Amino acid sequence: MRLPLHLRSLRLVLYAYVPYAYVPYEADEIPVTIYFTHMNLKLQIDSARLEQHLIELAQIGARTDGGVCRLAFSDADLEGRAYVEDVLSEAGLEIRIDPVGNLFAILRGTSTLPAIMIGSHTDTVATGGRYDGALGVLAAVECALRIKESGWVPNRSIVVASFVNEEGVRFMPDMMGSLYHSGQISLDAVAAATDLNGVSIGQELTRLQGYAGTETLEDIDVGYFLELHIEQGPVLEDEDLDIGVVTGVQGLSWTEVTVHGASNHAGTTPMERRRDAGLVSGELMSNLRQLPNEIEGLRLTIGSVTYHPNLINVIASKVQFTVDIRHPDSARLQDAEARVKRLLTEQSVCQITCKSLARVEPCTFSEQVVSAVQNASDTSGYSSKQMISGAGHDAQILNSKFRSGMIFIPSRGGISHNIEEYSSLKQVVAGANVLLGAVQHLTEK
Repeated sequence: MRLPLHLRSLRLVLYAYVPYAYVPYEADEIPVTIYFTHMNLKLQIDSARLEQHLIELAQIGARTDGGVCRLAFSDADLEGRAYVEDVLSEAGLEIRIDPVGNLFAILRGTSTLPAIMIGSHTDTVATGGRYDGALGVLAAVECALRIKESGWVPNRSIVVASFVNEEGVRFMPDMMGSLYHSGQISLDAVAAATDLNGVSIGQELTRLQGYAGTETLEDIDVGYFLELHIEQGPVLEDEDLDIGVVTGVQGLSWTEVTVHGASNHAGTTPMERRRDAGLVSGELMSNLRQLPNEIEGLRLTIGSVTYHPNLINVIASKVQFTVDIRHPDSARLQDAEARVKRLLTEQSVCQITCKSLARVEPCTFSEQVVSAVQNASDTSGYSSKQMISGAGHDAQILNSKFRSGMIFIPSRGGISHNIEEYSSLKQVVAGANVLLGAVQHLTEK
């Protein structure tokens, strides 16, 4: 049967769910081109290889108690970054290192559509475990390796990223590498940051040959960022769920408070004559800890307290303590900050000074990325829930620049930043497969 004349010159584009095929087909004088996409190609990560990479990276900076210590801008930190770089370089990915030491590896796609960046960080706290940060980087590495060795060339380029100084333990602020990459902190500010011993990052970058590079990603349009991480909380484990589909991150505000009093003899100075920084700071900390009872959803922590001169028989002349407040709602976070300031100014015995150490607004992740994660979890048969992250992450910072999102897996006992930090291989594999599935999903958008 001949088709009507008005249909004979049409080119029909059909999509079939068969990988790697291109089949031209002529039918009744109509050139029909059938393009086949990868969407039925259900890639799975190599669990044995991912496990081995986790084991090998944990040996760099290994502690005798089983933990890991790779403080930012240390020899162990550089060695850990070099390990990841070597794995990616051997796989044939294009390596770039920027002026603060952020590592990027590029797997080119078939188009100039905005690329998908995946990764996390490999620096740790002083008494860290093998999963926080490292899992997100090594799972991203595994995704890139599986895509490359499968023969499938994605529509979008894939960029594996490992950001420096996410923890902010030795040098403030935390999440420094992603702050630099998103243009929220300058290279000069990074180089000027110092640790408690007065050593600057600039000095360490000079000492650690090969840590800092000169490359950028300015020629690559990155549109998405996705990060896999252990939950660092008990929710997924308590509810026996496989995957946390993270919809956003609560905001945080860190303040260092200094109470200025006067030193004097503990035995001879009458109580009514004292300017006791220890007494005043204790009352202030007690009052501050009541704020979560007044603001629903607020989390407040007094994390560090230092007395001066810290002697048993001397009234404290100065006390420094830190206040960490967090809330997923910007208005309530601001309310908490105002109440903290008011409490600190209500007493008159001692002088109070405050210094802001860090502040990050709450963020809501991209609906498109959240949907990709949810889709990957559902199609893989994993149980999941959508949730807010209580901890800050690189994805929170990069959300200002890219469409971002996160994937959580359970962490045993909700423990992190601890040598006891643990997620099973089954949980690790589930998270990595969801990451890979979400990447596949986003390449088609």
